[in-house]
Amino acid sequence: MIYVIGDTQSKPGVKNPLIAYAHHICDLKPKYCLHLGDHWDMPSLSYYDKGKKSHRVCNYHDDIDAGNRAMLEFWAILSVRWPTALDECEFHILKGNHEDRIKKAIEFCEDSMVRTFLDYTCWYDNWKVHPFLKIVKIGGINFSHYFQNLNSAHPIGTARQLCLKKHTSCIAGHKQGFDYEEMLTDEGNIQCMIVGSSYYHDEEYKAQSNHHWRGVVVLYNYHLENGEFDYARYSLEYLTKSSDKIAADFPGITSGISDALLRSVASGDTSNSQESNSGYSRDDLQPLAFDSKD
Repeated sequence: MIYVIGDTQSKPGVKNPLIAYAHHICDLKPKYCLHLGDHWDMPSLSYYDKGKKSHRVCNYHDDIDAGNRAMLEFWAILSVRWPTALDECEFHILKGNHEDRIKKAIEFCEDSMVRTFLDYTCWYDNWKVHPFLKIVKIGGINFSHYFQNLNSAHPIGTARQLCLKKHTSCIAGHKQGFDYEEMLTDEGNIQCMIVGSSYYHDEEYKAQSNHHWRGVVVLYNYHLENGEFDYARYSLEYLTKSSDKIAADFPGITSGISDALLRSVASGDTSNSQESNSGYSRDDLQPLAFDSKD
């Protein structure tokens, strides 16, 4: 079983969808969990908003903290409900173009600003991290934040075009909504999918089209030799209702993440053992209170 999470785009002031997904993952216990990227939205580094008055309130440290807090809440739930998760499941995360904004900022910023980006970073503990646009093959299926056109840096925009241009089963994020296409070949079926919105919030620039589908996809019965698979998709609305009922049996799991803990994980200061209200310290977070078979 492969659990596929699309773009979660965490930023200050938005609800964390990883809470609902964490509870669902604990119920299903997949062999692989794969995040397609753009977890850290990084609006403070948006080239498109640079110079706008509305952009002045954006802050790099706040953006990092928002994504890190969401990750801490995700792992806090797994550590309680599925303590052996790291032994039984591989967790992969692909960097998206929003995380790549940090790399671009380092490349183009003033020399005096470089340490800001290097010393306060995204918290990827427990994930196997893959670079932006790296194609990762799991279960005979290719995954990438998006797939580029052959002679262009631009992304292939539909599942149908992925089938026609890549000739193999592919799953991408990046583009909002859900798109699926399959084509019959001499060797079997090519199946391609775009799962690009796994978050709650609306985007201002999509004023007329924020009603796109949001959720995750779970792949079953995948074939290593040709990439065929069965799948089920779960809407974020449905998973939120389910997780709210489950969360009532586990009060306070995600309530103890302090600002001090956020600063600790962002700065990589493993010597900071500041206790959170939920009873774990920074030293417990590598991995976060997980049992081990070793």
